Amino acid sequence: MAILSKGTTFSTGDQVTAANLNALVDSATFAAGAVDDSTTALDSSSPKKIIVKDLGITTAKLATSSSTTTGVTFEKMQHVPANTVLVNDTNAEGDISAKAVADTQILIGDGTGFTAAALSGDATMTNAGVVDISDDVALGGNPTTTTQSAGNNTTRVATTAFVTTAVAAVAVKQAIIKSASGGARDGANLYFKNMSEVSDPDSIVSFSAGDITFASTGTYLIDISGNFTDSDSGTGDYFKIHLTSSTSSTSNLLDGDGHNTNFIATTSTHSFSQKYIRTVSDVSTDKLAIYAATTGGVDALIAWNAHDVYVVIRKLT
Repeated sequence: MAILSKGTTFSTGDQVTAANLNALVDSATFAAGAVDDSTTALDSSSPKKIIVKDLGITTAKLATSSSTTTGVTFEKMQHVPANTVLVNDTNAEGDISAKAVADTQILIGDGTGFTAAALSGDATMTNAGVVDISDDVALGGNPTTTTQSAGNNTTRVATTAFVTTAVAAVAVKQAIIKSASGGARDGANLYFKNMSEVSDPDSIVSFSAGDITFASTGTYLIDISGNFTDSDSGTGDYFKIHLTSSTSSTSNLLDGDGHNTNFIATTSTHSFSQKYIRTVSDVSTDKLAIYAATTGGVDALIAWNAHDVYVVIRKLT
């Protein structure tokens, strides 16, 4: 099959001249059989030229390039409207389109494409990317954060762990001991008997008879209160509430007139209340004993009963 169609047709006897040769060449054109009209075709010019049709251009014929300069340039791509991005704004394979994104908006996938929206409600964002949290933000569920160190006194957020530690550090640990009525004679001293624990959730003390042992070193407030009743036939009996320790021998640790109880008449009742602060440095030796001691009186036997006697011990440090 001929690719070219000749120009001028010569007859027998015609001479080969320059003009005839030029006419032959200049009039030559591509033959219709030289193209398949699918991938190639002849254009409408004269003489006709071969052109490549759409089916003749495939992706395999496009050069692959990892360069930013030798690939398809931005100038040769379709222009898009201002403030848009090219995305497939559908939930299936398809063409890309220009999605408008206004000031302070971001693209959010919604399962069917993209939504252009600005942050709102509890948080907002500027077009510089600065995020601002609302003053009255309401956090649902169980949000967590870093637990600050104990004693932190700033505007940082306090967790429940921080608060629990802080409360435990300042909470006063307290033990309450109650004595049964009466006393147990020990020479001239009458110890409160049958002491029993009313409350000691932190186990700060232990006791036996009138002796109190501390569980740890520190500073304690001892608060003793109750009532004495004279139970003998004499008059003018005197009692004194004594608080002693193993490090102070028999010296009374209490002072003031409040611990002197003068029974002027038979069966008279007097209340007492005494407070004392004790710093314990050695729990194995520094113990306290609480008892009533005589300070003189008419009746040598000096019979008495104590009732509603409470010892409240608070650990201060």
